[in-house]
Amino acid sequence: MSKILRALRKGFREILRYNPIKKYVPVPVLEGELLKDRVALITGGTSGIGYAIAYSFIKNGACVIITGRSQSKIDEAIKNLKKENANAEIYGFELDNNKVSKMSESFNRIVNEIDKKKIDILVNNAGIINKTSFWNASEEDFDSVINTNLKGTYFLTKIVAKYMVDNKIEGNILNVSSSSSVRPAITSYQLAKWGIRAFTKGLAKELCSKGIVVNSIAPGPTATDMLLDGDDNINRPSSPIGRYATPEEIASLSVILVSNLAKMIDGDTLMATGGCGNLTYDDWD
Repeated sequence: MSKILRALRKGFREILRYNPIKKYVPVPVLEGELLKDRVALITGGTSGIGYAIAYSFIKNGACVIITGRSQSKIDEAIKNLKKENANAEIYGFELDNNKVSKMSESFNRIVNEIDKKKIDILVNNAGIINKTSFWNASEEDFDSVINTNLKGTYFLTKIVAKYMVDNKIEGNILNVSSSSSVRPAITSYQLAKWGIRAFTKGLAKELCSKGIVVNSIAPGPTATDMLLDGDDNINRPSSPIGRYATPEEIASLSVILVSNLAKMIDGDTLMATGGCGNLTYDDWD
């Protein structure tokens, strides 16, 4: 009976999602000079939250390097970023979080091709989602998510952190976590995001004395193609706020977290969940 009730509730929420229809409306983007003369490497920067972060960083004066797994998508993202930011310095490189053995080679190529600029911001955004339930999960599903979202982030961060320390660069590392990092973990995605939140704390402790500030941002469900597949309706009745977050909202907060405004925030996770990080009894219905 409980399964029937849950199915009915899910169906009712989906009906509510389109009544009334709330179309996607971009929010204002934080603009200024908070990141002037900074150089940011943003993984998974070709779309979604990563692209929005790149856009916001550019609007605040940063030189931006985006990575992705497809050169054609990287080129398209750079083209779109330059439409409104013709004079911005934007680079793009292939880098696959799932291929740890090639990371050093990829990072060295980046460093060698950015005109002697010093990278002082790393945003670990690259990731994939897997909605496979605990009972249906395969080893391949599990490894794919953990390797991309957690293992890849860990080892790329190790490479970049060593580069920063060796070159006496004081800067920031920002990990993109999720509201899943505070909810009961039963899927590989949730486990990976719990790992990212814990890694943020450990990394901050390790690097604080080196002048490198480490934090994470934990978005709730966000209106990206990964979740909405091109749908511009951001209604979400199951969220306390009643809608998805927008990538621009997450991006503006990310600007603040890597700026000098947030020097005293270290090892923390900023919850930007629209209330989805709150656990209440009705979550179990």
